[in-house]
Amino acid sequence: MIALLLAGGFAKRLGTIGQVMPKAMLVEKGDTILNHLLRKIQAENIEPIISTNKKFAKFFAGHKNVLIEEAAAEEEKLGAVSAICNAIKKFNVDEDLMVICADNYFSSDFKDFISGYTGEPIVGVYYAGRNPDMKPEEMATMKFEGSDRYPPHKHNFLFNDFKEKIYPPLSEYVSTGVYLFPKRIFPILEKFCKESKQDAPGFFIQYLMNKGEKVRGYLFTGKWHDVSHKSYLQAFRDSKIIKADDRYLMCEKMMGKNLTLSITFLHPEKHATSHSHPVVEVDFFVEGEGEIELGGKRQHVRAKDVITIMPNQSHEICNTSRSDLIFVSVIEKCEKSD
Repeated sequence: MIALLLAGGFAKRLGTIGQVMPKAMLVEKGDTILNHLLRKIQAENIEPIISTNKKFAKFFAGHKNVLIEEAAAEEEKLGAVSAICNAIKKFNVDEDLMVICADNYFSSDFKDFISGYTGEPIVGVYYAGRNPDMKPEEMATMKFEGSDRYPPHKHNFLFNDFKEKIYPPLSEYVSTGVYLFPKRIFPILEKFCKESKQDAPGFFIQYLMNKGEKVRGYLFTGKWHDVSHKSYLQAFRDSKIIKADDRYLMCEKMMGKNLTLSITFLHPEKHATSHSHPVVEVDFFVEGEGEIELGGKRQHVRAKDVITIMPNQSHEICNTSRSDLIFVSVIEKCEKSD
């Protein structure tokens, strides 16, 4: 078995932030989404392939088995199913294929998902009914025995129906963007790519079922979400880029006439140059770990810490970790930072 991580999107849902970084490189629980997924895959002794685009290729330079699609902009990109077909051809894949959309965070591992594979296509499923932030009608939903209740009768089940983005949704169970395909369906996959203009994986699952294929689902428990839905990222969709270099990415937006809201992605082992402001600044740390120096004194900072910086107080923030240190700043007057 081989795993394919799909990281070829252009992060449109992230707005401004998505212009300069892919969703797979966003940080969750102290590491990138990509690294979380790679560890879970490698724990099952499965070799990964990463498919990305030309625009974001530099972010994946340190990884093995990276397939760079020719697309450099949204209108040029392959759809998800076409990207799967492309990877199968480029890497001559001749074994069963696990496919993972690389913008998803899972707290659980993939051991039971894989062990439940019986040779029939299988889709990772999550119950969205208790999460008001999830909208099943905007996702792929399904029907199976027990889909009208939670928990269902079994964690591994046969689909009776499956639809991509319909209203009303078939149930409150949604696809997580994780699939396991037997190699025998690769010719069907290629035919779908030639015939269909609907290139989302959900439409391919519908296609398989219409062809008489039995498709199963596996229910993931624990936490799962598309990382781009995080509220602090959505707050900056319409922001403007202040700086983007090898040290950090900073975006900001005005809130009313006098308040500036900014977000900073301070890259691993980098620092923001010491500076001060004539007004109070409040920093909310949302991901990562590092240090802040205030008036010559250093203190450790991590996710959920809040630091108040007084007027004219010199401060410098350092990232001491191997992933981005992300913090949101609120200040009355925005001044240029190094």
